Amino acid sequence: MLKLGKLYRIAATGLAFTVFGGIGVFFQFLIFPGTVLLIRNTQKRKLLARKIIHYTFAAFIAFIKTIGILNWEGKDLEKLRRPGLLILANHLTLIDVVFLFSFVPNACAIVKSTLAKNPFTWGALYASGYITNDGGPALIEDCVKELKSGSSLIIFPEGTRTPPGQRPKFKHGAMLTALESGINPTIVKITCEPRSLTKGAHWWEVPDQPMYFTFSVLGDIDLEPFKNLYRSAPPKGVRALSRKIFSVLFPDLSE
Repeated sequence: MLKLGKLYRIAATGLAFTVFGGIGVFFQFLIFPGTVLLIRNTQKRKLLARKIIHYTFAAFIAFIKTIGILNWEGKDLEKLRRPGLLILANHLTLIDVVFLFSFVPNACAIVKSTLAKNPFTWGALYASGYITNDGGPALIEDCVKELKSGSSLIIFPEGTRTPPGQRPKFKHGAMLTALESGINPTIVKITCEPRSLTKGAHWWEVPDQPMYFTFSVLGDIDLEPFKNLYRSAPPKGVRALSRKIFSVLFPDLSE
């Protein structure tokens, strides 16, 4: 028999998903199409759309904390407010990205190209100027361009949430973006106990206690030791940087 507290959190989690969906529909069909129609300057439109997302996500995090789904703390989060950051973080739960976007005022993301054609998501993606993942060299070029313009780019090197108990595996796009842009990546370590909203789990599978998140900015990785190797042998440079970032994010798993 489920305890009363857990039943409440199941109901609260359902409410949170409903509220988030409602906000998404409201912005998708009213706010973001309006910004596209009324603000013709691309840069101004992107900044406004990203600011709307930033404050909306911050309000949503405050809401789900208030209703008892989770609690959280941050360490050195003010470092994420610097312009033009390449932010790399581990990926545990469905709402990691919501937290990170609430911390970063001018955040850009890489999204699946199919979402740009979806009537329920295209408005937000177009207005905010997010990068569509069509693959190939153009993706890295678009990432570098965004960073050089002063945007902060959030990337999960794992690509998707790593299921509990599995060893994380990195894709190389984040490392390529760092080396091609010359921007030292800023590393954010996320922890969550007890862990929920993981890959393959249903939203109603809540833990016995509210989730507790910690977001720690671990600092910037200096790219200088990797630049010469990348210039002479790009794959080796990418792998070397990948090993370094992995060792910082997952010191207990490093070989």
